[in-house]
Amino acid sequence: MKIKAIFMDLDGTLLKSDHTISLKLKKKLKELQEKGIKIFISTGRSFRSSYPFVKELGITTPVITYNGGRIVIPDTGEVVYEKPVNVENVKKIIEISREKGIHLNLYNDDELYIEQESEEGIGYAERVGIPYRLINFDEFKKKTSTKGLFLAENRILTELKKELDEKLSDVNFVFSQPTYLEVLNKEVNKGTAVLEMLRKYDISSNEAMAFGDQWNDLEMLKSVKYGYLMGNATDELKKQFFLDRITLSNDDDGIYNVLKNIVSN
Repeated sequence: MKIKAIFMDLDGTLLKSDHTISLKLKKKLKELQEKGIKIFISTGRSFRSSYPFVKELGITTPVITYNGGRIVIPDTGEVVYEKPVNVENVKKIIEISREKGIHLNLYNDDELYIEQESEEGIGYAERVGIPYRLINFDEFKKKTSTKGLFLAENRILTELKKELDEKLSDVNFVFSQPTYLEVLNKEVNKGTAVLEMLRKYDISSNEAMAFGDQWNDLEMLKSVKYGYLMGNATDELKKQFFLDRITLSNDDDGIYNVLKNIVSN
């Protein structure tokens, strides 16, 4: 197995349930970076929210954020790629959020915006460690949004997704957590972003590895030869993978369990 690049989701994958990184994994990733293997973060989070972990690991490669909607150079904060949800679709999801009373996050220039201080919105901001800006979303109806994020119980979002898939066929709706329904530009997913990074560094997908735990990771895991699903993924998602491509859970060092045998290139 010759590996030149490793892509990792954050929540439920690289991060344990307490939002820390295991010391064994941290040491292993540092060792692999020193051998010249490119380490990438690929997350649904914003850059601001993911940066503390990027810094902790000493990662200098571009960071895939917003599920591939924005790619950022960590040292400078330079945005090298962004494909947001367009103005018309932002208007539509605002109207749907208001009509159904489902909390919606919007993002612009790496800032989080909410219209109402709901339990879901406040709880989300606390979990990901970033502040929010409270505004009337009428101010957003002439802006693009890097992504949208509906927050609610899974049964509510499951029904919403069915409806949205029919109404807005030019938008990508995907779960990043059972209670998080992401709203993305139709051309955006983690797999596309991963392939873009592989082209940038002239690395074959046969020399790349990826780890994830949710539906928004599926394209990423399928875009490389060595795509591993975490053991804490849902049973439904596990049906998409062979058993030898399902590792231990995030709390049981699932990534380290795969990487521990990678010694050199």
